[in-house]
Amino acid sequence: MIDPITRGLLATDLDGTLAVGGVIGMADRKTAAALKERGIPVLIVTGRNQKSLNKVEGLWDVADEVLFSSGAGLLAAEDAIPVEQARLTVREVRDIVAILNEAGEDYCVLNPIPGNHHYSWMRHRPPLDNPDFDSRMDIYAEWGRPDDGSLLPASQVLIIRPPGMLPDHNLEASLAPWSVFYSSSPIDHTSVWLEIFPAGMNKGSALAAWCGANNIARKRVLALGNDHNDETMLSWAGMGRVVDGAPSALKSRFPVRSFEAAAKEAMELFHRIW
Repeated sequence: MIDPITRGLLATDLDGTLAVGGVIGMADRKTAAALKERGIPVLIVTGRNQKSLNKVEGLWDVADEVLFSSGAGLLAAEDAIPVEQARLTVREVRDIVAILNEAGEDYCVLNPIPGNHHYSWMRHRPPLDNPDFDSRMDIYAEWGRPDDGSLLPASQVLIIRPPGMLPDHNLEASLAPWSVFYSSSPIDHTSVWLEIFPAGMNKGSALAAWCGANNIARKRVLALGNDHNDETMLSWAGMGRVVDGAPSALKSRFPVRSFEAAAKEAMELFHRIW
């Protein structure tokens, strides 16, 4: 839970920023404890779903709360009931999958929260052309089902593309009514994942809404990320920072910090502006 009086907030992405291979190191856990002693909570903002969060070692040693599925859901504590923040309607899902089927994309439609580890999938590319899609199918095999044409609301739609295949102009234009952002695959780190959410929903808007609900001013938020899907969060925060492994386009815009260095900066800065 978040103390009603805080000095500031450190909002951080998870995989590739704080966790490596699903593990948060002991040094970063101690750093998070030092932050909390100084009245600075840690909010994790991640693309992982709730089921996948259970596999992260040390998560709740660091996190005060977690915005998961890129902000579509909220966990206020380890044993809390997930709270849905946004969803795609049946009509939106119908329109999106029609676009993706016409474009020949491989995609997954994730159920609404809290069951968004369950999903339907559709493949158009030959398996050898998109191995990361197969990898995700294997990891979540017990929760996946082939698309049978039935339509339900969804937490998001995920497109998986081969390495280096960024969205083209026609696809971007077709999906313009929704919030779409891309990142490197958390599985092979080279394939391209495009995530489709309701219009206006992204890590930045989720962070802004969370801070509003917790009465934390934008100028007192330091955000740390590592990929393109963190850009809205980094831009909204009073201070945006990226880790060394971030794309060069982000490193040219935001200072580079490790989690430990970002925490130290937050402690020094928020002490001065209290």
